[in-house]
Amino acid sequence: MKLPLIISAALLARAVAVQKVCARQSRYNPSFFPRRHHVIAAFGNPKYYSNNFIRADKDGAELKVPKFDVFFDELQKVSPLVKQAIHEENPGGIAAIDDAADVYKWKNMERHPNRLISQVDKIDNFQNHGVPLIRVRSSLRGPSKQRGIYFSELISTTDLRHKWDATNNIVETIYNAADLDDIKRFQGDKYGEPAMFGVGYVKTKQSVVSPREQMTLCGVQNFPSGASTVWGVELEEDQNHLFPKDQTKRMPRSTSHLFAMTMIPTGEGTFDVEYVLQLDVGGLPGWLLGPVVTETVKKMFRFAEKYCESGFEEGGELAKRLAAFPDDEEESSLRTDEPIDEACVLDENRALLMPP
Repeated sequence: MKLPLIISAALLARAVAVQKVCARQSRYNPSFFPRRHHVIAAFGNPKYYSNNFIRADKDGAELKVPKFDVFFDELQKVSPLVKQAIHEENPGGIAAIDDAADVYKWKNMERHPNRLISQVDKIDNFQNHGVPLIRVRSSLRGPSKQRGIYFSELISTTDLRHKWDATNNIVETIYNAADLDDIKRFQGDKYGEPAMFGVGYVKTKQSVVSPREQMTLCGVQNFPSGASTVWGVELEEDQNHLFPKDQTKRMPRSTSHLFAMTMIPTGEGTFDVEYVLQLDVGGLPGWLLGPVVTETVKKMFRFAEKYCESGFEEGGELAKRLAAFPDDEEESSLRTDEPIDEACVLDENRALLMPP
């Protein structure tokens, strides 16, 4: 077993032991409250949500619409590549980032310009949530066709997710937007073209901690430069009625306070990725989550390196996947009035991103 995995398991075991002690103390002493322990009073941050809804694709459901200006303003503050994607016709990628211009003060954890993972940064206790905001950067080779969609599938489809994430049990789409034009009316023209919008559900397996679940509002935005941003934020508790009907037993809730993954083209068949995530795993302490989340994201990138390059190989895994997409990306929208062949990617239940 690799050392980072041993460390992660040890940290998780320690966290569980700490939680059990705290539970016993609070049972016998109601006034006991562990130091530096943060209570999650709610899940999705209400500042990111509007009171507007759009039609979902089934069950007569409605999906809550975020405040796009508020949400993407925050994403631009924490992710320079999100800012490039939104504002620049020819974004420069990682090479064009000036870390001195960061709005917030980040702590650099790793910097290896010539490695797959070129940089890792974090902000402890970001926005007083008790857990760190993690930022990971990488440079990869892969086809430009449907890059935003195929890269998001690394963490949003069961087959691919299970190839690098042994803890994942379920990852699925609950609802998609019935009509992406509904989203365009709310987001305006500033944030690219919505390629996907909906609600996803994830449940983890039993490990050294009990299973966790998430329900996240997610989307994919494509930009004229070829850049794409995948984003997500935990749904508020007033949307709990959207939980999958076959998952009736509630698990401890993990919370994605903020998430974005942005791909910027840097050349013919090359692109940079910036992955930003603040994840609260059911109240586990921030000192544990930082290294665990970072290692999980790294595992995704290690798998992504070979997977993306397989798009250039005849018979490669990604090459086969891309062959299912229409040649004209504009025709690959979920919106269509034409009959769809069973083998076409558009007939699949596309899972939206659920952050690790």
